[in-house]
Amino acid sequence: MTKQSSQPLRFNYEFSRVYKRGKPLSGRYIVVHFFRRPKGICHNTTPIPPDINRVGFTGNRRIKGAVRRNRAKRLLRESYRLLKDGLPGGYDFIVMMRYADPLPSFIDTYEDMRRLFGQLVRSGSKTND
Repeated sequence: MTKQSSQPLRFNYEFSRVYKRGKPLSGRYIVVHFFRRPKGICHNTTPIPPDINRVGFTGNRRIKGAVRRNRAKRLLRESYRLLKDGLPGGYDFIVMMRYADPLPSFIDTYEDMRRLFGQLVRSGSKTND
């Protein structure tokens, strides 16, 4: 497979678009919201390349303490980094850690994300044009 390029979601309107127009996939520890970008979508009049994915990571506000919330986001980022090469291009993702006390291990996070992205790839191959 080719190396998949990713860019971060940075602006509130980008997150809002994914939440409003996208679809969620829920796992035991993770929720992934995904939105298939239409061709020609722009950011500040700059077209976004159709073959890249954009991703944002959030920690649930119920995860108290900045240290724990940031650890949760680091787990999500590393899991995504290992899985991004197998994903189709042209999506915006928001990956959110569910509340869990204690935080799940890296292996649990990785396996949950792998299963959710596997569902996305299988469903995308059926509905893609």
